[in-house]
Amino acid sequence: MNLDKSSLSSMAQGKIDSSVFASLLQQKMEQSGTSSISAEELMKTLAAISLPADQVDSLKMGATSLGGASSLDSSAARIEMPNVSEPKVKSGTPNAGAAQYADIVQAASAKYGIPQSLINGIIDAESSFNPNAQSGAGAKGLMQLMDGTAAGLGVKNSFDPEQNINGGSSYIASMLIRFGGSQSLALAAYNAGPGTLQRLGIRTEEDLRAKFDQLPRETQNYIGRVEKAQAKYI
Repeated sequence: MNLDKSSLSSMAQGKIDSSVFASLLQQKMEQSGTSSISAEELMKTLAAISLPADQVDSLKMGATSLGGASSLDSSAARIEMPNVSEPKVKSGTPNAGAAQYADIVQAASAKYGIPQSLINGIIDAESSFNPNAQSGAGAKGLMQLMDGTAAGLGVKNSFDPEQNINGGSSYIASMLIRFGGSQSLALAAYNAGPGTLQRLGIRTEEDLRAKFDQLPRETQNYIGRVEKAQAKYI
């Protein structure tokens, strides 16, 4: 059974944020190159970005109420990204390696509704545009994807620049949706994992300011590093 536009709208009326659902659905469809996706695959994607339990439960209840649909249609799904501001003043010299990935970054920016400067800033801070970079913790490629996250986002080879940039852009877009467009919160979640923020009770920028010192030191530094790097690419 496939969901038409009206069925998709009905599912979105539950507690789950419809923009999160729509973005995940569209991303998974486009990555797989198909017009439908199994409910099982969608649940894997939800698990990969660690949505809050109440949102996952709401989605499951929505699917059940539709009569046990086995696949979901993306014809009506659209990414509705919160407005994400960019630095107003350019500062610093872009990494020389950025030019060779410009077309991929531009396409990912248009696809996921996030600024090119943010994608470039993350790549700059994460790997200095080295597609073969690998951290001691096992994060790989330009945007330093962990294997579990990459698999949930449909990335089969994290060292492939196009797959990595699409996966990383999809992930940061999902974090921006989850945290209402707050770039600082999204970057903290990208680095430390959304589960870390959830455990610390960080849901708003006010929470972030109050509990900033409880974040891993790497994450504290990471937010500023990306924002500084982002200013090179506006």
